[in-house]
Amino acid sequence: HGFTYSGHPVSCQAGLKNIEILERMDLCGHVLQWGPYFEQRLKQLKDLAIVGDVRGSHFMLSLELVAKRSTKDPFDAGLNIAKRVYYHARSMGLIIRPIGSLIVLSPPLTYDKAAIDTTCAILRKSIYMH
Repeated sequence: HGFTYSGHPVSCQAGLKNIEILERMDLCGHVLQWGPYFEQRLKQLKDLAIVGDVRGSHFMLSLELVAKRSTKDPFDAGLNIAKRVYYHARSMGLIIRPIGSLIVLSPPLTYDKAAIDTTCAILRKSIYMH
């Protein structure tokens, strides 16, 4: 027993083509190359008072927004702090994922230095404007 589309030939063909593209473009190698740079650039945002932590790995990272960094006191949930940052970022062309007090980042696997630098610049402005 399975689901309607489990093992469907068209879905399987699309999956195999996806794997072929990932391998041909060496997207895993690309992420390994640029992931540490992305993390380093995001950690520079910790000079902003509300950035309590940057965590994750490579192209799956998040910023924790806190009311008081020394104690990691959270913002009141009613402030929707991450959503406020999200709206500022979106107005500048960057779509991020706000979850509670976290900004979650999972960019395309093709992200490069220019995209990382632009993302971090927009995030800095967005957090500052919150």
